[in-house]
Amino acid sequence: MREATLPALPRLVPEPEDIQQGYELAFEQRPVRGHPVRLFTFPGGSLDESRTVLCLPGLGASGRSFAPMRPLAAERRFLLWTPTLQTPLTHTPLQWNLAALEHPDARLPERFALVGSSFGSLISIAYALAHPERLKALVLVSPVASVHRVRRWALALSTLVRMPKPFAYIFAPTVARVLGGRHLPPEGRAEIVREARRLSPVELLRRLQDILTASYLDDLERLRVPTLILHGARDLLVPLSYARDVAARIPGSRLEVIREASHLPYMSHTQAFNAFVGDFLAQHDS
Repeated sequence: MREATLPALPRLVPEPEDIQQGYELAFEQRPVRGHPVRLFTFPGGSLDESRTVLCLPGLGASGRSFAPMRPLAAERRFLLWTPTLQTPLTHTPLQWNLAALEHPDARLPERFALVGSSFGSLISIAYALAHPERLKALVLVSPVASVHRVRRWALALSTLVRMPKPFAYIFAPTVARVLGGRHLPPEGRAEIVREARRLSPVELLRRLQDILTASYLDDLERLRVPTLILHGARDLLVPLSYARDVAARIPGSRLEVIREASHLPYMSHTQAFNAFVGDFLAQHDS
């Protein structure tokens, strides 16, 4: 008698090694200060360097996480920057990434717009304070400028993605769901999980240390770059009151809240996010 074959269970979360539909991007590995930086771009997007938008991802994510911004690429040249997976011990990750953006190897245009999410917003704030003359516009997503307003339990939760197998496979999708909220689609969740697992525990802890020692709040009042702040009302990592505080300290800044979004609104609420960013850049990228 032939043994019955049970039907395969559906995969609730795609395998993290897979590149999910919608996240297929052109890719270049660019040596910057002797270390490889991954740069993603949108195939068929604008090649106009005068309309460059540089995007810096959050903790453990890659530039590919900004793939949902593809509809904006017809009019702007997007460079989706991924910090090197292992920063040298001579610098903190924040110091190294700031120096990398300043270095000729980065080959950035004289002036550009800058988008930073979470840990990327910390780098973006540091760069904007040091080089306001190079920025046409600044977009801060789920901004991190001081640890005093970041919920430490959520930071601790994010370290679960570094647990050994099989525990990482059990907990990592949960962590991604917490960060992305209930509206984060499975392909976005898989993207976050896959990239987080590429980062070494040492590098993760060093980046967390940068966040835990961040203190830029008192410097924000001297920031003179047109600034848009985008925040999810359901962000479990950075409270909405903190985004309001950051907006109040940056002269002339604009705060937009996406009501149902969590920490990754550009991945979970693409249409609203792109509408805000597209409108803002149209005003300030000339």
